[in-house]
Amino acid sequence: MEKRMYMFRILSVLVLAAAALLPGVAPAQERDIKFTLDFIALGRHAPWYVAVAKGYFKEEKLNVTIMPSKGTADAIRAVETGIADLGFIDVPSLVAGGAGATSLRMVAVNYQKPPYCVFSLSPGANVTTPKDMVGLELGSSTASFVPRIHQAFMKMHGLDPNTLKVVNIDGSARVPMLVARKVQSIDLFVMSEPAIKRAVKDGEAKCMLLGDNGLDIYANGIGVKDDFLQKNPEVVRGFVRAALRGWKDALANPEEAARLQTQVLKALDPGIVVDELRIVRRLAVTPDTEKFGLGSMTMEKMTRTVDFINNNVPIEGRKFTAAEIFRDGYLPREPIRP
Repeated sequence: MEKRMYMFRILSVLVLAAAALLPGVAPAQERDIKFTLDFIALGRHAPWYVAVAKGYFKEEKLNVTIMPSKGTADAIRAVETGIADLGFIDVPSLVAGGAGATSLRMVAVNYQKPPYCVFSLSPGANVTTPKDMVGLELGSSTASFVPRIHQAFMKMHGLDPNTLKVVNIDGSARVPMLVARKVQSIDLFVMSEPAIKRAVKDGEAKCMLLGDNGLDIYANGIGVKDDFLQKNPEVVRGFVRAALRGWKDALANPEEAARLQTQVLKALDPGIVVDELRIVRRLAVTPDTEKFGLGSMTMEKMTRTVDFINNNVPIEGRKFTAAEIFRDGYLPREPIRP
């Protein structure tokens, strides 16, 4: 009897071991995914780190590595060339890139409002409405397409865009030039507001956000190369789902998000991370995302975004259409609302 019981136990162990090797029985392996930011990691990027820290990607069987970039064009290149699998891609920059990024597709949009901002000082130019841009001196980059955005914005409001005086100033010199009142205004993303306010000692920094003044187009979202999307639809859906959970948590609790991000990126100031997240909330939380969930996008607004860039920015090579870059069906079935 004891011998039979011993043999039964041995047989059971062997059966279980064999079952573990069978397809569909073995535990699913994690998929390594490389995700590129649109710049070096800053406070505005905390939601991605929250999704990692809280294990949301792990729950989707994804091992996600977050990669910095040198800027939007670099991020687009990284995804296009396969260095990264997905990226935090700026839609206007993607469209403006023309033929250089013809295979990228957008599966979610995080910035429902564009972050373009005109910073000025009070006392000073005190730019608070579109009409204040007439005759304004704007420190920007003549090599960038963003001044074209500002000029098109003026035209949209019935103002003469030729009156905007664009002064070529390197990005690192713009804030010091504004603070020293050597230029009336500068062009930076709204996320720079906390740092600019800290730098101004003899006045008040003003930010006129174009997205709050009629420029209703998309900005950054989750982009992926078309062939990767076709081969790995469930991987992309899992990534989007996990990422948006991180976004929800970071926007609801920026202090926790700052703590989690600075555990990895110790050089970041938690206070600035919190400030940037509160600004990001202004871009990400809109009536659309409150109703349809974070990351939501429509063909109508994507068309408006693509047309705005195509009609106002010189495009090298073939122009994108909204239908080419818009990919529906990758957002969570149950919306993740802010």
